Amino acid sequence: MAQQDFPLDHGGPVDRPFERFPASALAHSITQRFFATAQHFAASLALSDATRSLTYAELSALVERIAAATATAAVAADRCGPVAILLPSEVSYPAAMLGALASGRGFVPLDPSNPDERNRLIAERAGVVAAISCAALLDRLRAFFAPDLPVIDIDTIADVPVHKPVAPATADDLAFIVYTSGSTGTPKGAYHSHRNLLHDVMQQTNTLHLNHTDRVALVYSPTVVGAIREIMMTLLNGASLHILPPRELQPDGLAREVKTRGITICRMVPVLLRRIAEVLRPGQRLESVRVLGLGSQRVDWSDYDVFRRCCTPGAFLIVGIGSTECGGNFCHWFVDERLRTADGRLPIGRVLPDATVRIVGNDGQAVGPGEVGEFVLASRYIALGYWRDPERTAASFSVDPADSGIRVFRTGDTGRMRPDGLLEFAGRDDQQIKLRGHRIELGDVEFALAKCAGVEDAAVVVRRNENAMPRSLAAYVELREGAGELRPRSLRRALLTQLPQYMIPATINIVDRLPRLPNLKIDRPKLAQLDAARATRTSAPPDDPMVARLIEIFERVLGDVKATADDNIHTLGGDSLQAVRIALELESCLGVAIPVEVFEAAQTIGELAGWITARGGSAHPAVAAAD
Repeated sequence: MAQQDFPLDHGGPVDRPFERFPASALAHSITQRFFATAQHFAASLALSDATRSLTYAELSALVERIAAATATAAVAADRCGPVAILLPSEVSYPAAMLGALASGRGFVPLDPSNPDERNRLIAERAGVVAAISCAALLDRLRAFFAPDLPVIDIDTIADVPVHKPVAPATADDLAFIVYTSGSTGTPKGAYHSHRNLLHDVMQQTNTLHLNHTDRVALVYSPTVVGAIREIMMTLLNGASLHILPPRELQPDGLAREVKTRGITICRMVPVLLRRIAEVLRPGQRLESVRVLGLGSQRVDWSDYDVFRRCCTPGAFLIVGIGSTECGGNFCHWFVDERLRTADGRLPIGRVLPDATVRIVGNDGQAVGPGEVGEFVLASRYIALGYWRDPERTAASFSVDPADSGIRVFRTGDTGRMRPDGLLEFAGRDDQQIKLRGHRIELGDVEFALAKCAGVEDAAVVVRRNENAMPRSLAAYVELREGAGELRPRSLRRALLTQLPQYMIPATINIVDRLPRLPNLKIDRPKLAQLDAARATRTSAPPDDPMVARLIEIFERVLGDVKATADDNIHTLGGDSLQAVRIALELESCLGVAIPVEVFEAAQTIGELAGWITARGGSAHPAVAAAD
């Protein structure tokens, strides 16, 4: 697809003075740029968390001590490989990243909130040669790391001799490996070079006009690509990074810290911005924020409206899309309200320089203008592959036949190109299913649910039969504060005004909080596990005799189906004629006339059982006959 002729900062802070990040920097290492920046801004604030702050001089000294300790530990291990980092989200984490790089090693970030078994598996698959941690986490770390693995306790390295890097890296050396969940449940590690990360920093610097006066908020866990980008773009430009974990601060605390610290650049997921908007007093704004970024999940025009309520008129909203494999975003734009459309879908941006995107169908051929297909990204700066996993690498990455330096990656994201050159996101390719002859984008169902009054966020899970074929949809909904007693039935009725019947989930479950990953995306594997457990419970023989009787009737009339209390006529593949047959059968067996429109309301068998019982129906044929 043709490259769009728009500069990185198009529609953004084009008049703000800054020092452009030069392309020549991509020929060197991250640590070379960092130490030069630290020397220039020695007395300036570099890092800050809830309890501790470091100037660039202090950070540089700590990085050198970590590098020396790491190099010694790695030499003692007599192995090649990256260094694991297991630390809380505080100032020591960025220092450990830079220290590992300064020792000539790449790093593998681990999240203490992950189960120990997952961190153990990641470290094992990465082949780490040492680990950087702290006193509070050493016992946990020792429990899942090999006994002979060298561990650097960042709290006890004050006496380590300070010196410059012992093994300076080159631009093409390993910088980091970030592991994400694979479709088989086994983590897969996308790995990037110094050059890749510096390219992302260059694009972000020149997009945001970032300079040394900026105060950047780190809201994401340091273990995700977006956080690594945020850390490095800040510390390689002399700005200050403020670590503000939303789980600890909660929305009101995060809003307070943004205002108190004078944060100028902040990126987050839309649901977090909505929660901040709820705690801001009328007329109160995040006055210091000049650029707000939204991403990691679908962004809609309603989120733009929330942004406008939270930020000053002169602030910019930037959105885009990327992935762990892409390293950064492959498209973005500063949102222009003049391009707003009535359907509520906000575009994800224009393709960035140094990248091309093709939109292809299932056959791998380019789709027609305006048609939906998968985004296929080509660039010199995407992941080098999956670490120590040639089969997965070959399945997802390829080389441009015209230029061996350009890698091609099938993103799994789908969408279309608008006539104005903006890309629209449709959903994940793995979230498109065919159910009872209908092709369904799960993202469309989630989008419709999110538009319902009182809904904060929603996710949809596919339930499958014994042959692994899609059987029904189950929705999970997180409500907004003050939504009151919102019922699944009310949401189902609201969906019926937006979606065709075949797209309505069989069950709608209201939960306190949807499970989330460190980057605050919905944790879909965990949600699938929760749904599987719930489905197992509901598939057990029902205690309610009326539910059991209805299941028997549904299965007899429809044939070759296995029903549960959470099913309805539509999830079981029934048509209008079969609905009439079931209604007649129920009237004959249970003594209650059931209008066909009751089925059209998509009530579950469990709800239908309650409806019949409330009208005097009985599950026992003899009693029904007497009636």
